[in-house]
Amino acid sequence: MFLASGGGTVTTILLDILIVLVAAKVAAEFAERVGIPAVAAEIVAGILVGPSVLGLVAENDVLLVLGEIGVILLLLEVGMEMDLRELRAVGRASSTVAVIGVVGPMALGYVAMQVLGESTNTALFMGAALAATSVGVTARVFSDLRALGTVEARTVLGAAVVDDVLGLLILTVVVRIVTGGSVSVLSVASIIAVAVGFLVITTVLGSRFAPSLFRAVHRYARSPGTLVALALAFSLLFAEFASAAKLAPIVGAFVAGLALSRSEQRERIQRELAPVGHLFVPVFFLGIGINVDVSSFAEPEVLGIAGVLLVLAIIGKLLSALGGIGARGDKWLMGFGMIPRGEVGLIFATIGLSSGVLTDDLYAALLLVVIVTTVLAPPLLKARLRTIQRRRGVEAASGEAMPAGGWLRVDDGTVELAAHPPAEAALRVAFDAATALEAARAPGEDLLDWLGGLGDTVLPWDADATRRLVTVLEFGGDRSWRFLERTGVLERALPELAEALRLRRADPYLLDAGQTLRFELVERVRELPREDEVAARAWSRIEEPSALLLAALVLDTAGPDVDSVPLARAFAARLGLAPEEQRALVTLVDDQGLLRALAMRADGLSEEAVLPAASHLATSELVRSLYVLSVALAPLDAVERRRLDEILGLLLNVVEQDALTGPDARSVVDLRRSEAIALARGRRRVVERIEHAPRGYVLAQDAEAIARQAARIEPPPGRAQARVSVDPVGPGRWRIEVVSRDVPGLLARVAGVLADHGLDVLEATVATWGDGAALESFTVERPPLDPPRLDPDALTDMGGPDAAALEASIGAAFSAPLVSPPNPDAEVAFDDAASPWYTVCEVRSPDRRGLLHMITVGLAAAGASVHSARLVTLDGQAVDRFELTDADGRKLTREAKAAVRAALLDGVMPTRGRRARRRAAAALAAFG
Repeated sequence: MFLASGGGTVTTILLDILIVLVAAKVAAEFAERVGIPAVAAEIVAGILVGPSVLGLVAENDVLLVLGEIGVILLLLEVGMEMDLRELRAVGRASSTVAVIGVVGPMALGYVAMQVLGESTNTALFMGAALAATSVGVTARVFSDLRALGTVEARTVLGAAVVDDVLGLLILTVVVRIVTGGSVSVLSVASIIAVAVGFLVITTVLGSRFAPSLFRAVHRYARSPGTLVALALAFSLLFAEFASAAKLAPIVGAFVAGLALSRSEQRERIQRELAPVGHLFVPVFFLGIGINVDVSSFAEPEVLGIAGVLLVLAIIGKLLSALGGIGARGDKWLMGFGMIPRGEVGLIFATIGLSSGVLTDDLYAALLLVVIVTTVLAPPLLKARLRTIQRRRGVEAASGEAMPAGGWLRVDDGTVELAAHPPAEAALRVAFDAATALEAARAPGEDLLDWLGGLGDTVLPWDADATRRLVTVLEFGGDRSWRFLERTGVLERALPELAEALRLRRADPYLLDAGQTLRFELVERVRELPREDEVAARAWSRIEEPSALLLAALVLDTAGPDVDSVPLARAFAARLGLAPEEQRALVTLVDDQGLLRALAMRADGLSEEAVLPAASHLATSELVRSLYVLSVALAPLDAVERRRLDEILGLLLNVVEQDALTGPDARSVVDLRRSEAIALARGRRRVVERIEHAPRGYVLAQDAEAIARQAARIEPPPGRAQARVSVDPVGPGRWRIEVVSRDVPGLLARVAGVLADHGLDVLEATVATWGDGAALESFTVERPPLDPPRLDPDALTDMGGPDAAALEASIGAAFSAPLVSPPNPDAEVAFDDAASPWYTVCEVRSPDRRGLLHMITVGLAAAGASVHSARLVTLDGQAVDRFELTDADGRKLTREAKAAVRAALLDGVMPTRGRRARRRAAAALAAFG
């Protein structure tokens, strides 16, 4: 039996990890539904599964290591979301609020612990633990209430930037002091110098070399996981540097994040690290709960200490609002925003317990303070903020007259209001400001205050707003979207977008709420012309990019968990798009994988594959837009990209032909029908048959074949009858065309007859009409005679199939049961993206006579309608592709696909009637 560190078996450790991960996700889901911070719920979950309550998990070295990785990832994310330029830009009010918010609670906590008789080291540590503020909790509340643009939010979140740096500095110094033994002025000064020196030197060096290092990794790496793996290794290296300097490893992780924040690959690193954080960060918070002795919460001494610390913690943070005196904004709201301790306070508590500075009772008391302040702050913030928003909403409703130069002006790189507009102009002002911010440095205070004061004012959408939104999509940048997120304007006007952002904000480890309104696909679409020559040419020929940009916005908004097509229709309706614009938007979203699927198909460059896609897209504008979207969606390897470029050329060649875009023939289908009708020479019933031919069938045949087959259909044969024609198409090959009435499993029945007659089917096309007429066209060949398998009476001679014999056999097959043997060696795959109209089913199986019959029986038994079939045999392996729909002409559902797979692999047998089963057994015997 293998043993893990800490004495536990591997099985026990794996069970512990399982319990912790499940408990973390259950806690996060519960927190999201009841509206409390996930951190608090995860601590409570740790208490429940830990030794104090259920005893499902005990503290062990493995969970400790996983938790340490989690806290390193958390501080790495904090660093990546901090911009040193923002730290320099923090105003006087924010800096003062931050300093008072750190010094006040720390001093009060230190004095209180001294009064309660604790040692100097313990008092110092407890005071430091009360100093930290959780930016994540406060930012989430401001963001949920669309108040990130208010003066209070700007002050508090600016203070939080300073608070993070001061908190880590205090953590570093205090941990060194309390673990270093004796304390003197010289030792304290030395510790501060080492801490500050480490932060300055590593931040400067990291910021200098990290961007070029990760730019080179991005350029030369071929493995998709290389970049994120090296980013994590980079942060672990800096954590080791911090440890070597006798500082907390999390300080090194924070500095690594600061360095990576300057890298061009920051967003990709954050995106790819997020799933890792979702696994490891909750382990840290559950570990805190696991370490708690819940019985301590009932001890009067613990509750007394917790009560004293809680009061002092709240008072100390409320005092921070004094730093805002003389500045605009509600001081109570500023104070409430500084109250939650959250993640940083918990890190203090954990280090204090592990270093022996805190007893179990003090640890429990501090944990209670952190949980209560984290849970208490959101309702206080929401209540105060709603009161302020109602008051400011009334004040912002009325406006001044618009100046001659418009509502906005740009002064020294700052976009500011030229006058106060009425509330109904909010969308126009916000979009114009967002566009201007791509070139300007920052939004002005007056502009942010006015938009933040709108509260929940309804912002009506119109065509002008749509035009301005597209302008932001095309020309805006990070500052533009950050501005729209802070003001909350876009969410109030687009409820569909608001729901998607709510899901993003539900991520408890998204510490910067200003990053939720980030549309990565939109950014990639915009950046393509700078990075890709072929995409740049396609981009330059798109006359109106609104559909492309809005499609990218919809796909970004939907993400992996939301059906993007209904969302696209809802967006189109909300934006008031014209019918053609709506069709373009929905087509781009619905067919996002069409061109990529063609590029991956072996026959994707064939006319048969390209013409249906060209007919579906119809315009060069839509073809180019879908191509750009396809390139931006995800990386393609060199072969797939080359084929995608070839498909673009083929599609453009088709849709840009004058004959296809002129007034007499607007699509490939129209052109093909026109040519076939001309060959019908005025025969009315044949012309009508061509006019009503299925679109997919018309695209798959040339005009001569359509005219010939339409003539053979007229008049349609009676029930249980078939009309067969046989024409040679090459040595040993014939084209067999069968006209009949449509019946369930028609293709399966005819394919079975052809197999009985010793014919191998190479290709098949199926078409049915609304009046019940059906046509099946086969290209067949006759292999060398196989005496044990073939009945000589079924062959007239080796010169060609006998049409009359085939007609008789097909007529008899109409009443025969549909049966097929199991085919467990078959590989069945489905592709909904390869065709706008059909589900493409590919069946790979060892080749054998009657294989098409076996497959089509399974398709018929599962209720799938076959519209065309393409059959290829390579080295004894059959690769058969079928275009399928259900009985209503729609693509197959998940359940229908499962039924098809089961029928193909398990075979088909009738379940009723002794006579039917005997006939089925005889039919199965024919397969050998």
